[in-house]
Formats: sequence, C-alpha cells, structure tokens
Amino acid sequence: MMPAMSFTAVWPINDEHDADAADEMTVGEPEDVDTLLRRLAEPGAGPAVIEHQDREVITDTEGLLGAPGATEIPDHDVAAAVHQGYGYLTYADPDHDYSTLRGDPASPEYRSEYVDYPAGAGVPVDVLAAALKEFLSTAARPTGVTWQAA
Repeated sequence: MMPAMSFTAVWPINDEHDADAADEMTVGEPEDVDTLLRRLAEPGAGPAVIEHQDREVITDTEGLLGAPGATEIPDHDVAAAVHQGYGYLTYADPDHDYSTLRGDPASPEYRSEYVDYPAGAGVPVDVLAAALKEFLSTAARPTGVTWQAA
C-alpha cells in the first residue's frame, strides 16, 4: 500500500491587530480539502500557498530564499483562494508555465499581496475542490479544469 500523499497550505490573515497573522493546514485526505476551502472563505483569509510533499525540490539558483544555490525549494508554485463565492487557483511547475483557471466570465478580479487573479478566473468552489483533490492524489497539475496563461 502506498503512503498517503499530502500538501501543506499556508495563508495570511488580514488582522488589523496582528500584521503577521497567518494560518496553515496540512491536507492529507480529500475531505480536508473541503475544510481548507471553508477556512479560506473566512473573512480576512488570503490566498494559500500550497506545497505538495510528494513533489521534487530543486536548488534555488536565483536566490529567491537566500543565497543562490544554498536552499532547496519546491519545484512547483501553487496558490488557491476563495473570494466572493468563487474559487481561484494558480499553478506552475517545470513542465507548465504560470497559469490560472479559465472560469466564469462574471467572476471578479482578486488581487492580493502574493498573487493576482484576473477577472474571469474564478470557478465554483466545488470545481476548485475537485481540482485540489486531484492535485492531492496525483501531485500533478489538475487536468479536470481548463487553464489559461496568467
């Protein structure tokens, strides 16, 4: 039996009394994705940076997190958010350029400190949940959604 896959989500909390407020959650089961999305829909929750524990790490040659060549970083860049009733997702890895979902044209733009989502990139939250459950189980870019260049 293969060990269960998991990912960790970390997100800021907009709190006027605590500039460093944040939250995090390790997702190891499909139902945990639903819990994560409920938490991301709470007032003040920002987009979650998601790191899948079953993907490769690469050497940070650009110095994004310290001296160039001194740090290992995830080989992927994934962020998810829930905003005004829509789910948002960005994804990049060595095989896929930075992209976002092609969503409902009526979904609003969502800008944050870490990631910006264009208008029309929001999908129903259950579609985001299915995409994150697929990512959890495969550690690969979800194929059950439509992507567009970000």
